[in-house]
Amino acid sequence: MDQLTADQLAALAREDKGPLTKSIVIAFTVLSYMAVSLRLFARMRYIGLQLGWEDYTIVVSLATATVASVFQVLQADAGNGKHAIFIEFPEGFRPILKYLFWSIIFYNISLTFTKMSILFQYSRIFTVRKMRIPLHIVMAMCIAWGVTTVIIAVYTCEPIPAKEGEPKQSSCVEGPIIWFINAAINILTDLLVAFLPVKVIWNLQIAKRPKIALIIILTIGWFVCVVSILRLHALAILVANLRDTTYYSAPVAYWSSIEMNLAIVCASLPALKPLMVKILPGFSSRGGSNSYGLGTDGLGKSKSMTHGIRSTARRAGADDIELGSSSHVVRPDKSSDDDILGKNIYVSRHFEQHYDDSSRVSDSESQKDLVVRH
Repeated sequence: MDQLTADQLAALAREDKGPLTKSIVIAFTVLSYMAVSLRLFARMRYIGLQLGWEDYTIVVSLATATVASVFQVLQADAGNGKHAIFIEFPEGFRPILKYLFWSIIFYNISLTFTKMSILFQYSRIFTVRKMRIPLHIVMAMCIAWGVTTVIIAVYTCEPIPAKEGEPKQSSCVEGPIIWFINAAINILTDLLVAFLPVKVIWNLQIAKRPKIALIIILTIGWFVCVVSILRLHALAILVANLRDTTYYSAPVAYWSSIEMNLAIVCASLPALKPLMVKILPGFSSRGGSNSYGLGTDGLGKSKSMTHGIRSTARRAGADDIELGSSSHVVRPDKSSDDDILGKNIYVSRHFEQHYDDSSRVSDSESQKDLVVRH
């Protein structure tokens, strides 16, 4: 670096990824706020349901993502994004390390709460008994790994960077190893959460096209895995250029922000369908298109008109997701009478379909169980 000419130094000085980092962080933070605000509005205004655990956890995720974003912006203002030769050592690195320390902690907390929000949403939608154990296992894994990432972030270096801000005279666990392990396990848990309901949905006795549509709607979080892989690639580039960490860590910062905020957006998208139907009536499937839902009840007479994707309050406290016009009960393959509850699918094919079992539920009670109008 000492042999660089004045022109080369001037060119390097102009290479500052700080403004780009700030723009991306702010833009995706605003996007996540819009998604959560519309989600809560749609749930309370058009669905009429009280907020559930999936809503509370996504709000916590948004709050912690905001804190992480603030520290990422402060980090860019402190010089992150510039080449290291233009940052005074060690004083110039102290604020960068402090802001990095806190942004990593809140980044991991936000990702954990987003995954929990999606899993709580699954627990309301899918009441199939065989789904419960895998759901609880994945929940436990996400919580355990979330706590682990925070502990690792806090105690990776001794003394703690937030207290000292010293880039030297500290004892640290091998950084790149921790980074890659963290990123890899985050991708693994993302995949587990995204594809958890696929088998249950695929086994439903409905047409392939609506089945695939339902899988796409409920597993849209797989898109976050793509961003996580791009972030992992940015980490690999950083590790290959550790002598210029402030410049090459900027892409890691903005990919982290994209991952964190896009996860919140993807977790909120399924809840936005009722709002889209109200704004764009043509957005709803009508006239011959199918609708489907998963719930705990369903025996008795059904007579209902529904449209869009929406959650409907059920006597057992579960939710349905429905698309289309009206519904009747279809039993999954290989289900016994004792195993019917929790495995009924509502498929729209006609404007009205009756299925009577007077020994189980009354006429009016059945209709209330199937769809609560709003």
